[in-house]
Amino acid sequence: MAGQPLIALPGRHRRHFSHTTRAALVSLIWLAVVVVAPRVAPPPEIRAVALLAHLISLLIGFGAVLFVDWSGLLFLAGRRSFTDVLRTAESAMTPTWIGFIGLLGSGALLNPASTHLTTVKLLAVLVVGLNGIYAGSLATRLARYAGQRPPTSLLLRAGLATALSQLAWWTAFIIGYLNSQN
Repeated sequence: MAGQPLIALPGRHRRHFSHTTRAALVSLIWLAVVVVAPRVAPPPEIRAVALLAHLISLLIGFGAVLFVDWSGLLFLAGRRSFTDVLRTAESAMTPTWIGFIGLLGSGALLNPASTHLTTVKLLAVLVVGLNGIYAGSLATRLARYAGQRPPTSLLLRAGLATALSQLAWWTAFIIGYLNSQN
């Protein structure tokens, strides 16, 4: 099934993590980063590598999200088929999550200043992760309609998830940029 991360256990069939399990895992990793980041003071050369990794992860994750959303806009404009959008979303899932995980991992080494803006950024990052899980479940439901137009209610939920994703990614990006100027 598209959009369903798998775990492989030796000698067993692959199983899917439930949406609740994925949300709990994202939340726990996010919380670990929030707790660890202010307590880590890496040397300047490690911080520079972490910043580069952070920027590369942003390019990979947010770039994949932007490409999927662009494909969705082309569908709405009648320039792409719904099946094309589904294929694009499925193809972009891995780089999106690689970028997100890279942002969390590198962010733990950036020792962000504790400000109200940083708190908003961290919450935006959590929204990105949790909304990504929701969007993956929507993609699975939408995939059932490959070759036909899905119900309007499902498209509206996908549109809202897309808007929330954009808002959260851009919020985190802009606050990260503003924080880097200090």
